[in-house]
Amino acid sequence: MTSRATLRVLALAALIACVPLKAAFAYVDPNSAGSLYQILFPLLIAIGSAFAALRRVIARAWSRLATVVVTAVRGGRSERGERAGG
Repeated sequence: MTSRATLRVLALAALIACVPLKAAFAYVDPNSAGSLYQILFPLLIAIGSAFAALRRVIARAWSRLATVVVTAVRGGRSERGERAGG
């Protein structure tokens, strides 16, 4: 991290530390929390499973993109340093 970014993070942490805390008088009904859990947990599992299933596809696409960019930057040269096509 740069010194400027570190300074910003420290300033933000100091600001948050100086904010007065107030008591929050709140009550979450156990049935409401259970319903929320029943909705969010499968959703998070589905998102994680989709990412795990698509991980290889994403990695292959990223690899192909990187190969295309490297080939374009090198000007179409092969790995031996020769020009492609002559």
